[in-house]
Amino acid sequence: MSGNNNKRKNTGEEKIVTKYDLKMQRRREEKEREKRREKISTAVGAVIVVALICLVASFPLRNYLAVHGTYVEIGGEKISRVEYDYNFNYTLSSYVNSDEGMFSYYFGLDTSKDLSSQMYTDTLTWKDFFDEMTVENIKHNKALLREIEAEGFTYDTSEEFAAYEENIRADAKTAGVSVKEYVAQLYGEYATLSRISGYVKQNMLLNAYYDKVAEENAPSDEEIEAYYQENKDDYDVVDYRLLTFDAELPTEPTELADPVTGEAAGTTADYQPSDAEIDKAMEDAKALADAAEATVGTEGTLNEGASMLYTATALSDWLFDETRTAGDTAVIEDADNYRYYVVEFESRYRDETPTVDLRALVTATGNGQALLDSWAAGEATEESFAQLCREHSEDTNTAADGGLYEALADNGMDKTLSSWIYDSARQPGDTASISIEEGSDYVLYYIGTNNPTYKLEISSILLSNTIEEYMAQISKDLEVSDPKHNLNYLYVEAESSAGETGETESTESGEATQ
Repeated sequence: MSGNNNKRKNTGEEKIVTKYDLKMQRRREEKEREKRREKISTAVGAVIVVALICLVASFPLRNYLAVHGTYVEIGGEKISRVEYDYNFNYTLSSYVNSDEGMFSYYFGLDTSKDLSSQMYTDTLTWKDFFDEMTVENIKHNKALLREIEAEGFTYDTSEEFAAYEENIRADAKTAGVSVKEYVAQLYGEYATLSRISGYVKQNMLLNAYYDKVAEENAPSDEEIEAYYQENKDDYDVVDYRLLTFDAELPTEPTELADPVTGEAAGTTADYQPSDAEIDKAMEDAKALADAAEATVGTEGTLNEGASMLYTATALSDWLFDETRTAGDTAVIEDADNYRYYVVEFESRYRDETPTVDLRALVTATGNGQALLDSWAAGEATEESFAQLCREHSEDTNTAADGGLYEALADNGMDKTLSSWIYDSARQPGDTASISIEEGSDYVLYYIGTNNPTYKLEISSILLSNTIEEYMAQISKDLEVSDPKHNLNYLYVEAESSAGETGETESTESGEATQ
């Protein structure tokens, strides 16, 4: 029986497989194959249907996740993509616009390009930089909200938010786009005015509370004076007279030139003087400087109110020496720039000149007086002047604030403007329309004087230090969790720390926390 292939074991007994059995088996197998085909067909159909649904619903789904999903967690609170983007763009705008030129010039930051493609350090991008700053700001905001709730602080944002909405709509119209497009440009692709309204109002509440905290922690006059005494060089200014004698470096070889051979022997283009030639030129300049020391007091150019920060390094150490007295003179070498200074010291002092608060409307030449006249014919109050600025000023940086300038110092200001603003006879409520040659009309409303610059700067530093300590204290227990790997800087920092401590554990597939 061993050669019979039509047998099988079945409950211990052999059974002959007939042609009927084979026919029935083929039918059963065919039915099974048909079932499998139906299952496969159904599965494929389901995949296609799901794909179509995803294609149709992808934008609403992404919007839903952006609004309701969790982007990161801070202090155990889930932060949506919309909220994060709002804070990111708010942080970016506030930080960069404070001095964008400085960033562009010194660091090469281009805010018109992808921040994640521009390196801030060897391992971090500018996107990482602003991510970290955004997270810190959110932490501080959440901590402040806890303080606000505990204290029961309230602030009515209705009027301020109404003005904000009005400005958004006006700016969108000026930009030639819809409000929806404009808000998305400002705060991220998922932002709409309705979605961010809560965050905007929250920021207004936070700003009001911050102002309260700042006022309560403002440094005293005694604290300001103590700080000044420890840092006089940073705030004092000097008056001095100056003559400058530049060394006349040769532009072609002289008898003191280094020997030149070969092809360079006959060229004088971009000639580089020898050390001997430079020494001779400096000796001649010093001789002239030495001779002029006796007359620098009468012939030197007067420099007034010069700070150490903006004084040539070669001069500043001598001028700001505490032993310096009126009438002291010196001849000072500036080897880096191949020159000698002849200087006479006149005085060192703390500039007590008050700054000024005012409102200013900037408009096209010829429009200023008409606008001022229209204001004078109405309520003629500071608030109505502020509204005039909001409606007509071309200075977009201050128009929303009613053209307000606080603590304005007379530094590099047009003389026509400064002579009116800093006139000793000026009184609160004074107004004027002043035309600048080949410029604009400035419609001015004088509010009054403010503290001197040095006092404002020191107060700002001391208050900043106090607030920084306060914020660190109230937000120290707020941890950052990033399970979706949206904050790259956390992982870079974790890997860097692991490398410094010799750890090899990777955070790539794990959850980063801070």
